Amino acid sequence: MSSEQEILDHFEEFEENTRIVVVRKFFFESQASLYSARLKEAGIPNFISNANMMTALPLIEGGGIGLHIREQDLEEASRIVAQLDYQDQNPSPDEDSFHDADYDEIEFQKAMAEGDHTNTGKVIFWIVVGIVLLLILRAYLRAAGMVENGMDAF
Repeated sequence: MSSEQEILDHFEEFEENTRIVVVRKFFFESQASLYSARLKEAGIPNFISNANMMTALPLIEGGGIGLHIREQDLEEASRIVAQLDYQDQNPSPDEDSFHDADYDEIEFQKAMAEGDHTNTGKVIFWIVVGIVLLLILRAYLRAAGMVENGMDAF
């Protein structure tokens, strides 16, 4: 089969006799990608289908994004998918969840855990310095007679 005719070029080695099956369907591409990454980590080649269609038509019943594997990997892949499903539905109460966190939120949580409050201290320091300088300027302007009591802008 020529490379132009290979539809399933997601597998490194694809044999024509290999049967491809869907191990799970998803509503969200992000979840499908997480499962796909876990399968690849376990050495199970896979690919995701219909991600664009689900973005355009998100109301398809049962989920339309498929996670495809070789039939010979079905038993191991099913075990991994079941484990991921269980973890998804039963999160550990002791662990913080960062599923919806962006990079800035994760960095903030790391800084808080490490006790890095140096930025807060710097901000407070410069606010105090600014207030003191304004009070000194006010006192100077009053002493120089440049500001009348009724026209005190400070």
